[in-house]
Amino acid sequence: MRPAVRRVLFFCLFALFLSVYAPVRSQDLPEYDEIAVFLEIPRIGGWETEALIKDEELYLPITSLFDFLKIRNEASPGFESIKGFFINPEAEFLISRNEGVIDYQGVKHELGKGDLIRTESNLYLKSGWFGKIFGLDCKFNFRSLSVTVSSKLELPLIREMRLEEMRRNLTSLRGDVIADTSIGRTYPAFRFGMADWSALA
Repeated sequence: MRPAVRRVLFFCLFALFLSVYAPVRSQDLPEYDEIAVFLEIPRIGGWETEALIKDEELYLPITSLFDFLKIRNEASPGFESIKGFFINPEAEFLISRNEGVIDYQGVKHELGKGDLIRTESNLYLKSGWFGKIFGLDCKFNFRSLSVTVSSKLELPLIREMRLEEMRRNLTSLRGDVIADTSIGRTYPAFRFGMADWSALA
């Protein structure tokens, strides 16, 4: 085979390889960026959690957010769906990745394509849906990488902290002192003089 023909054949095979390999390689790349954000609840505090950014939209981990707010939830194996209830046992919800819907109190909300992202460790929902369905308004500050979550409802976390504050106030009004530590009663070791005195008495 002539060197010129060999070179042409090599370039043709190389071009064919690139045309097949490039789309496969691009499919392997994730469509989102993983970041850490500080999630803050006004007057309560906050914590750092993982989040996703896709097309300049923020996605929050459903189970991590609900666990922090003390909202009952349970994820299926593989994070295909998450079910539970929001504040009241009657307010049941089901978030289904396969169906692309959120069923809340018997009303189905159709999600857009790509509004749910599943990873190995969680199921992420586009932040705007938390406000539309559950009344959890999420304001994202890209500069500080922080998210402020607010709600007009009394969330279980806020209720729990309010009740704890009331218990502390009642305790202080009654004048009860809560000890930080308790020390058990100690008994002195046996001494001969003690037995002598009791015998004389």
